[in-house]
Amino acid sequence: MGTRRDPRERRVILTCALTGAGDTVRRSPPVPVTPDQIAASAVEAAAAGAAVVHIHVRDPGSGDPSRDPRLYAEVVDRIKQTGTDVVINLTAGMGGDLVLDPDEPSGNCAAW
Repeated sequence: MGTRRDPRERRVILTCALTGAGDTVRRSPPVPVTPDQIAASAVEAAAAGAAVVHIHVRDPGSGDPSRDPRLYAEVVDRIKQTGTDVVINLTAGMGGDLVLDPDEPSGNCAAW
């Protein structure tokens, strides 16, 4: 028989999904939309104990989901500028059909 550990000693990894999926902006106005808001939310989540921030970007004008690599780059740059120690999990969501550039499938992500 094994030894039971005190559940308060259990180690966990907290992940914070900052923007939710789909039409969350119209359902909840506090959802971050702009790269600055998303990055600030990531820093806040890390300060509150999140080890990972799960990030979808949004069109800053409409709040709709976006796949614009420039928005992802801006969010990542803003988080990194703060020196916050957090795993950044970028996701394009909306299905698995994202192709940034058919001639260069990896896009320009290596520059990040």
